Amino acid sequence: MTDGPFYRDSRPPFPTADYASITLATTMKSLWTPGATNPTILPANYWYAGKTLKLTANIKWTAVANVNPITFGMAYGATDAPACHVDSASLTALSSTTVFDLIFEGYATCRSTGTAGTLSMFGKVVVPVGLIASTVANGVSFPNAGVTVVSTIDTTLGTAGLFFQALRGTAAGDTIVATNIFLEALN
Repeated sequence: MTDGPFYRDSRPPFPTADYASITLATTMKSLWTPGATNPTILPANYWYAGKTLKLTANIKWTAVANVNPITFGMAYGATDAPACHVDSASLTALSSTTVFDLIFEGYATCRSTGTAGTLSMFGKVVVPVGLIASTVANGVSFPNAGVTVVSTIDTTLGTAGLFFQALRGTAAGDTIVATNIFLEALN
């Protein structure tokens, strides 16, 4: 892995099997296990101003039949629902019980470093018709109001990672399995 100037390089670890199942709740949940086993944890002092990463994930989403709202997002941290995040609008789900394939894509650019560093994050998710209404299904972006510099992060630590997150209103019980996660250094 070169991960230096002029390279677009995938960062390890590379998945050899699907990740553990996650059950959504009424608060944001990482779409794969956060913390020490998160495959996207970055080393201490990894970030520098202008450093950009692209995160892509393929998600198998098993929905339960109800119309409780869904919110999607991208975050940087070591736990579910960290302070540093960008989220979509709340979307009304369709009442269907089936398995869907969702593709998430997000970008994070470091704006400043140190114990009070900042990231600018944005992304999108391709959601099949059947999970949410066709009028919004293939254009769900986050953040809802455009690109923004989000909460501070400590770039001197090596315990946080990028991840996608979601919530399902009124604890619908949807289960999520990340089948592929790719983290690429774009510069």
